[in-house]
Amino acid sequence: MTALKHPDVRRVFSPEFKWQIVRESKERTLSVSELARKYDVNTNQVFRWMREAEAGQALWVRRAKGEPDAPVAASAFLPVSVRPANAAAPVLPKAAITVSFRSGHQLMLHEATPALLAQLVAALS
Repeated sequence: MTALKHPDVRRVFSPEFKWQIVRESKERTLSVSELARKYDVNTNQVFRWMREAEAGQALWVRRAKGEPDAPVAASAFLPVSVRPANAAAPVLPKAAITVSFRSGHQLMLHEATPALLAQLVAALS
């Protein structure tokens, strides 16, 4: 008796392939189970792709639509330096703030302003 061997390899579907199935599901000419059989995928997978396309947050959805992979968030640069706990303390300018962490590391903010301090507190909260 010969045993069938199935490779333990996941299939990978392109964003365009997934998008095509989602578009066809919206046309409602075929049921989801018929679409799944037509493209040889699991019905649950088709439902998942439909939910992800509806939310629009999945990476494959953005790629299929030709959008950038990650939304670019504008963030201000924090002029900081981090030194290990055992490093010697440098001479700090007048408007510098040093934040000491429980690990012993220190974060030094050079040219500290109220806006910079507010951004630091927001980032650490």
